[in-house]
Amino acid sequence: MLTLPASAEDGATDFGWNTRFVGEGREPRRDSPFAAGMDLTSFGRDRYRIEQELRGRAGPVSLLLTATESAQEGSKPNGRFVANEAYADFSVGGERFTTGKKVLSGDVGYAFRPIDVLQRESRMQLLAPPLEGIPMLSWDNFSTDGAWSVVIANPGHQRRNEAREDGSVALKLYRRVASADFYGVLRNSTRYGSELGVATSWVPDDALELHASMLVQKRGERRVPLADTASIGLLLAADSALVTEAINSPRKALVGGTWTTEGGFSVLGEFWWDGTAPAATDWQRLKRQAAQRAALIGVPGVPAAAVAGATAASTRMFDQGNLAQRGMLARLAWSDPGGRVSASADLLRSMGDGGWTLTTSVGWQGEKFRIDAGLRRYGGPADSAYRLLPERAAAFVGLSLAYQ
Repeated sequence: MLTLPASAEDGATDFGWNTRFVGEGREPRRDSPFAAGMDLTSFGRDRYRIEQELRGRAGPVSLLLTATESAQEGSKPNGRFVANEAYADFSVGGERFTTGKKVLSGDVGYAFRPIDVLQRESRMQLLAPPLEGIPMLSWDNFSTDGAWSVVIANPGHQRRNEAREDGSVALKLYRRVASADFYGVLRNSTRYGSELGVATSWVPDDALELHASMLVQKRGERRVPLADTASIGLLLAADSALVTEAINSPRKALVGGTWTTEGGFSVLGEFWWDGTAPAATDWQRLKRQAAQRAALIGVPGVPAAAVAGATAASTRMFDQGNLAQRGMLARLAWSDPGGRVSASADLLRSMGDGGWTLTTSVGWQGEKFRIDAGLRRYGGPADSAYRLLPERAAAFVGLSLAYQ
């Protein structure tokens, strides 16, 4: 464990150290249509990770460094060191600039964030690890009630494997008007062309908060199963199990609000539309093709390894950030007045196919120590996205110890 001192001089140094343990016990779905390929995936495997996190600032340089050991059932532990953030703020000619690697999240939603077009954070994860920033250069301007930034993300990159790795230029805007915050973003990239988004969060009184967000893209894409007319050869080819479908002018939108009581209770509700998420018919087709592959097991001339590989590859459809094209979230939370104990229950539901996930959790926060624990379950109709997941449930616990 490490404690680094802070200095009051101009080149002030202020660092903190955090140790975190996260353990997850996952229950596989024994009757999953993807059973033939389960052994080649990480679904249903218990896992853990231990993170050593150094966060702080030295003069104009901000750092977030994480060393992680992780493992899952059936595999050996592995280590990874990541500079999640390493950037410097500086001024030239009275203008402020930032360069380096920085987390660029931004939006007002809880379960889904339409205008988070730079960081592209995956929401609703179980005790998620620290976000990894984006290489960037920005020109920033701040005033009493507003701000704007021109951001060059991933300089020198063209289109890469993932959208967050693409090179792009974005203009980000913020304005405060009375009790409302307004956000805007205009981004251009080779993959999606132009993307225009706006969002707002309004607090009409101490108990109520309302928010909304919307994004319009010139182009979009989503990962979907093969067409039903695909040949057996394509069904058994792991690299062809899913295809990337282009979408013209997709839309994303979210509306929601939070009501909070003096007793520490809060209720949040959100509804959204994501024009780049798979539709209910896509999940139904995924299930049909899994059944077709399973029917080929034992057929003369059909290698079992090919069936397993293609089935496992098809489960990558679950890796997309949003599984629900039309979705809703209902969240009930409570925290005691002292901020020590908290509890929450989240019901996430796909309004297109009826699938759902229910997550309950409790937490306790001490002066330097925090513990979280909970349970997540998946369900719904047999051909819905969350019911098709090769896992039935996951239990989790997190322990965190902070030093300053």
